[in-house]
Amino acid sequence: MTTRILPPDEYPRLAGTELETVWPTLPDGAAVLVVEQDGEIVGCWAAFLLAHVEGVWVAPAHRGKTSVARRLLVGMRRTLAEQFGASGALTAAVSDDVRGILDGLGATKLPGDHYALSLESRICQQP
Repeated sequence: MTTRILPPDEYPRLAGTELETVWPTLPDGAAVLVVEQDGEIVGCWAAFLLAHVEGVWVAPAHRGKTSVARRLLVGMRRTLAEQFGASGALTAAVSDDVRGILDGLGATKLPGDHYALSLESRICQQP
């Protein structure tokens, strides 16, 4: 078995994997790690840097009004662009209020449960 970074020109080989619908949208600089046996991909995982925004909050007295939320949105767009060169971000919603805001902004709900993974754990040691 071999483990390597798959070059972008080989991404079509990811057909039939969990990445088959993802690879066409991977940002520049993404790394797709594959495990191959006898030239066949038997495992894959993609890594890429993407901005993540978290913890949006508006005081109860200002909820339902657009001024604070709009200022946060405009300011965060500017922050993402200036600080990270990003034009989008991932986020999570843990309340119906935030879900409503995200739906209203046209955010795309992602499938699955999302986790924070520490790569310092004992199971992530070199095989």
